[in-house]
Amino acid sequence: MFKRFDPDNDVSTSTQVKSSVQRHIKQSINESHPALTDEILDVLVPKKPPLTQYKVGPHLMLYCRGEEPVFFQQRDGPILPTLKFVQKYPALEFTRVTADKGAIPFLLGGAHIMCPGLTNAGGAMPEDGVEQDAQGFDMPGLEAGRGVVIYAEGKEHAIAVGVMKLSSAEIREKNKGVGIEVAHYLGDGLWNTTEIQ
Repeated sequence: MFKRFDPDNDVSTSTQVKSSVQRHIKQSINESHPALTDEILDVLVPKKPPLTQYKVGPHLMLYCRGEEPVFFQQRDGPILPTLKFVQKYPALEFTRVTADKGAIPFLLGGAHIMCPGLTNAGGAMPEDGVEQDAQGFDMPGLEAGRGVVIYAEGKEHAIAVGVMKLSSAEIREKNKGVGIEVAHYLGDGLWNTTEIQ
């Protein structure tokens, strides 16, 4: 998504985010990353100064705090944090998965994460069946469409951000095909962007 991103050419319009939209952004972040409390989100996304929304291409919104990119959203997908934002606050508990060592070179090239990269030794996802739905069925640890921060086996910092294409239960069951669609990774155009004006 950001492989060839150039803020001078790809960013078209900017608008200040209304407070109602900013509340929606916080709610969406909280849905993808439930460990982030309202108090933490109020510090990360304060009311003053408001976020600035930049349109990138036809289907992508980039949210900046000042001139620093902090979140982005593709179409109606989840609002995802940028890697620099995740690494700036390492103590925050974003929803995370871990890919095995074999996936690292592919991830750094911008490839999506295949299911075996999450299920092999070294890969990790939240456990399934910890919670039940209204009918008493086990719920997956992560549902499809949820935003996640991706770490690599044996590495301290996040190396990518993406969206679950399958639930964690389906990934464990099928164990083939694309499990996570990578939206932003270490070394892409957004990573190399320090500020947007």
